[in-house]
Amino acid sequence: MITLHLISHTHWDREWYKPYQAFRLQLIRLIDGLLEILARDRDYKFFMLDGQTIALEDYLEIRPEREAELRRHIRAGRILIGPWHILPDEFLVSPESTIRNLLEGARLCRDFGARMPVGYTPDPFGHIGQLPQILRGFGIEWAALRRGLSDEPCELWWQSPDGSRVLAAYLRDGYDNAAGLPTSDPILFAREVGVRRDSLRTHSAVRDLLLMHGTDHMEPPPDTSAAIRSAVGKLEGDRLIHSTLPKYFAAVSAAVRSRKIALPVVEGELRSPKRHHLLPGVLSSRMWIKQRNRECETLLERWAEPFSAFASYVAGKEPFSDPLVRNPSGALLAAWRLLMQNHPHDSICGCSIDEVHEEMKPRFAQVEQIGAEVARASLAALAAAVDTRAGAHPIVVFNPAAAQRTDRVEAEVHPPPEWDAFEIVDGAGAVIPHQAAGGAAAELINVVPSPAGLRGIVGNLHEGRAGNLALRGICFRREGDTLHVDAVMEENSSPDPEAWKRAMDGFREYLADLTIAKYHIRAGGEASAKAVFVAPAIPGLGWKTFHLRKKSVPPPAPVSIHPLARVFLPAAMRLAQTNFGKYWIGRLTQTQTAPVIENEFLRIEAARDGTLSLLDKRNGALYRGLNRFLDGGDCGDSYNYCPPARDSVIGARRRSVRVRKATVEQTLELDLEIAAPAALGPDRKERGKETVRIPISTRVTLVPGVPRAEIHTSVGNHAKDHRLRVHFPFGDGSSDEKPIARYDGHFEVVRRDGAPPADCSQWIERWRPEVPQRDFTDLSDARRGLMIANRGLPEVEVVQGREIALTLLRCVGWLSRDDFPSRTGHAGPMLPLPGAQMPGEWVFDYAVIPHQGDWQAASRAARAFEAPLRAVEEGAHKGILPSEGSFMEVTPPAFEISAVKSAADGRGILVRGWNATGETIRVRIRPWRAFVKAERINLAEERTGAMKIGHGGEVTFAVSGHEIRSVIFRLNEKL
Repeated sequence: MITLHLISHTHWDREWYKPYQAFRLQLIRLIDGLLEILARDRDYKFFMLDGQTIALEDYLEIRPEREAELRRHIRAGRILIGPWHILPDEFLVSPESTIRNLLEGARLCRDFGARMPVGYTPDPFGHIGQLPQILRGFGIEWAALRRGLSDEPCELWWQSPDGSRVLAAYLRDGYDNAAGLPTSDPILFAREVGVRRDSLRTHSAVRDLLLMHGTDHMEPPPDTSAAIRSAVGKLEGDRLIHSTLPKYFAAVSAAVRSRKIALPVVEGELRSPKRHHLLPGVLSSRMWIKQRNRECETLLERWAEPFSAFASYVAGKEPFSDPLVRNPSGALLAAWRLLMQNHPHDSICGCSIDEVHEEMKPRFAQVEQIGAEVARASLAALAAAVDTRAGAHPIVVFNPAAAQRTDRVEAEVHPPPEWDAFEIVDGAGAVIPHQAAGGAAAELINVVPSPAGLRGIVGNLHEGRAGNLALRGICFRREGDTLHVDAVMEENSSPDPEAWKRAMDGFREYLADLTIAKYHIRAGGEASAKAVFVAPAIPGLGWKTFHLRKKSVPPPAPVSIHPLARVFLPAAMRLAQTNFGKYWIGRLTQTQTAPVIENEFLRIEAARDGTLSLLDKRNGALYRGLNRFLDGGDCGDSYNYCPPARDSVIGARRRSVRVRKATVEQTLELDLEIAAPAALGPDRKERGKETVRIPISTRVTLVPGVPRAEIHTSVGNHAKDHRLRVHFPFGDGSSDEKPIARYDGHFEVVRRDGAPPADCSQWIERWRPEVPQRDFTDLSDARRGLMIANRGLPEVEVVQGREIALTLLRCVGWLSRDDFPSRTGHAGPMLPLPGAQMPGEWVFDYAVIPHQGDWQAASRAARAFEAPLRAVEEGAHKGILPSEGSFMEVTPPAFEISAVKSAADGRGILVRGWNATGETIRVRIRPWRAFVKAERINLAEERTGAMKIGHGGEVTFAVSGHEIRSVIFRLNEKL
């Protein structure tokens, strides 16, 4: 006898072809109706709320009066919730985002009383290879999924690279295979149940099958229980029950154990499009979303979380410390919850209507506002705790990477106004070359008040503060019967006590002077300069102090201007601001020598065709044709790229090149242009005849001491229906040795088989060579390697195994179409999407990192590129921290740190990392201070064991190949 488990559910796309609030009103109707069914029909036993808890919050914000009723059904097991907070796209969010998603889901499930212990992931567009290990880290041993598998059976083991495995239910016929059952027709209902049973039974090793009775936004049919009763005795001896996924998995697990069934094992990523649409084009739809998401994740994971955790221990316990420094956890949780609202697959993938994606922008902005302020306050508090007495005008540089690095940093500094120039020195007094650009002080106040008005201004100063402005300096100057008051105010800073005392003394004196007839009050920010320098050997997850020092500069010789030049100078300056003038200035200032920049590691030359030639001086490897822009047509939609049948791929033409060599930075600036077809032709089989200009400006920068070429590219997109990529060949193909391709993934560096299948013509979707990446893609052999790092550009292809093609833009006009060969059938409604054509100006950042065959060392340069150093200007003072140090020393580098944060329970600092190799490694973590205890915890932040702390405060432990490991350091049990 076969037991058929009917799972009543809905799949809830929070926003997609309608905006969030429109779908939320449908959710209100759905849950209202569900509660009414549960109240009147005891035989309607179970309903699964799509595995995501955010639906509960969306509902209760509108229906708070039904919370007790909802909680009662959840605790009784009639409504199943979790384990997720939202159903994400796994490849387009960071692995830490996936963990925070499950943490938030677990928190809400605890609050409501129960969590469904199944990794239910019905609709993401493929699955990351480490998801089984992540699920096991939350105590979840079962998973149910649809996309990414091909002809596997209904039951299988899914295994991560470390060996962790979960029992997986393959939803072969979809998460909606029983959605169309006619519950109002008993005879037809039983017949259709039999049809669905027969479709699955030959693909199952057990006698339990899943009938998923729900689909997108489907409300529960009220006659479900009656239909189930009507099927009794009509299923050829089989049994249909109203069930749940946990009950199904319990039955399957018992059968596998008792019958010793050897289920097949599937390892790693699931990205097959054979049976279900994979929809890989979402990797590059609306690229701005991917860039903004990566910026926000980097801000939270690399800056706000780790440095707020350090600051809460270093400075947060001090009297009168910033409350945000003492306890940043609420702000950070709010930021993560906002960011997760942009992570559902229809949102982050860019495959929704334009209105949906416009509403994502303020969420990203709010995440950035919270993260930036938490990071700023934390770094300021830490800098204030550093002993900076070694010199005047200190600058504290912070490194968010786990490894020591030498890298470029930009610092805003405020040298004394009487200094003609300054230099930057390290703790030993050695000069660090820098380049600086001055900045004028911003005027905040310029008023002429009456004596009463002046008293009001003074009254608004409380302990040297006026709102978020702090008094940093003041000067009184009398001219006849007029008193001039010049004040220096600074946002989000601490008042200068001496300046505050001078201010109060001065105002008391001059307000009592009846001979003063007029007051002129001016307040502004301090004059500042941007100092760019290469900061050497900044400790990993640490800091290092530098200082400004006055530098004497001889006065410049006077410059004489010919009288005729004085006449034409104003007109020439106006002409220089026009496009025509800029063009001719570019032509006239082009270098007459070879357009070359270089440092001690790399030499880069701009070729006549607009590409770059790069020489790696360390091993003599020469790479030609780098940074080649190629633009081709796209007749697909927001889900799938498809070149038109008669495509034309067009390269960029070089218009001008400039070389700029400053003290620190050497820069190649290239202006290029693509004459691209304006759109597809009427039949969408080829690109149209009309052309438009796509201007491209690309800036390549080298600095001393850094073996990485950073590229900043801006594109003015005036075309439609096209894809723009930038290419980086590994070589000319003359070598017989084919390089190995590696892709930065989610808690792993992935090697993928780039060979196409022999025949995919009958697949539901054609195979495509474009694949996901995170921070980098690398090609290397035993002697040399070429790594391309990026910031928020997740789509890449290794062309014929020897060329990295990085997608910058993919511009389409439809949510879904069904008239192109890349995919069979629609993936959504056929709606026009003007915004998905990506009109306007866009910027992209990526880097070229050649190496000598050690991709792991190069990967550290890629991680550094993702999160540049930051600098904080500070006063000279004592401190509890030395002038340089590391908050967390981590070795070896193969243990990649993914998170440093305050523990969820507020009682320690969590450090999480993963083994980037397949071999067991010995890891050592040493905090900057002694902690009372250290514990091993799982991903749910539950204690799994004690750890021994060494004499130096360090912990040492073994980490298996590809294993994710979390450690928590605690001061005491009551923190």
